[in-house]
Amino acid sequence: MFQNSAEMSLKHLLTRREIEVLKLIVAEKTSSEIAEELSISIRTVETHRKNISTKTKVRNPIGLVKYAIQSGFIDGYSYRAKKFVLV
Repeated sequence: MFQNSAEMSLKHLLTRREIEVLKLIVAEKTSSEIAEELSISIRTVETHRKNISTKTKVRNPIGLVKYAIQSGFIDGYSYRAKKFVLV
């Protein structure tokens, strides 16, 4: 299930699989590594990436990581006044 409040809020925006893919993107995994780890095709991973980007309104993988930090999805960082702060 979902472990923290950030994951709970993402639950309403992203599917469970999209959250799994987002976690792996944040962990710097390539599409082929994600596909192998989740036992899905690379094309399916790319579809998930596209859907995540559309739903979060970001344009690239860096934007996805930024979104994950802003939403509190990544522990240890916060986003204040357009600056990332290690907490």
